[in-house]
Amino acid sequence: MRALLPEPADLVDLVETYASGIPGGGDRPFVRVNMISSLDGAIAVAGRSAGLGGGGDRLLFHVLRSLCDVVLVGAGTARVERYRQVHVPPEVQEVRRSRGQAPVPPVAVVTQSCNLDWSSELFRGPGPRTIVLAPGNTPADALQQARVVADVMTVGAGAVDLTAAVASLHDMGLAHVLCEGGPTLNTSLAAANLVDELCLTLSPQLAGCVGGVLLGGWLGSTGVWMARTEADGTRNFRSQPLAQLVPLRLVSLLEDESYLFLRLAAARPPQG
Repeated sequence: MRALLPEPADLVDLVETYASGIPGGGDRPFVRVNMISSLDGAIAVAGRSAGLGGGGDRLLFHVLRSLCDVVLVGAGTARVERYRQVHVPPEVQEVRRSRGQAPVPPVAVVTQSCNLDWSSELFRGPGPRTIVLAPGNTPADALQQARVVADVMTVGAGAVDLTAAVASLHDMGLAHVLCEGGPTLNTSLAAANLVDELCLTLSPQLAGCVGGVLLGGWLGSTGVWMARTEADGTRNFRSQPLAQLVPLRLVSLLEDESYLFLRLAAARPPQG
């Protein structure tokens, strides 16, 4: 993988590149969103994102997971992508320990209904217990069932309050949040001014998508994202329009086998 920006380089250290510039301390977590898109805005092929990826994208996926304290995902994405607990090789676990992190990051699932497959590997694997973030008005029997196999936090009333959710993760010592989607969760995080960074892989493919991707459509050289509705012919991804455009600054641009890897920083108030 080579760097195009900010300085050209024939070979880059992904860990060093994506670990740089992450703030430490403060009273809120650092939230990074990682997604992939075709050039015309599709985020999935046959319902899953794997068809868009390549070797470099898979490598970056694991690098970003190796750096974070927790992987945040929406319940719909967890179901469709058949999420499991995070796997971290032993040598990477040692590096994480040397940084003062847990050897393996847990997964945190945002669910409005608490209707999940509690027998799946996401909840029955050998790794750290999965965290379930659910509304406070979730039926008691559903919460009781979830608590058998997961650590449950109720945040918000009729819907999950994402500001309270990421604050609760921070209170647990999970200061670096990696969000892996889907689009509704990504947009809700952006609407709540919770996104610090967007890592977007542009797959060199056309999928015939008629709408936007992730937080919406990329507006060329303007460096902003806007929420839109995306349909891929088989599924609709609906997200609320943002109150205003979210400006992003390009931090780095990498390339591998015609895949482009954009790291973009969002402007948020300084940490306390």
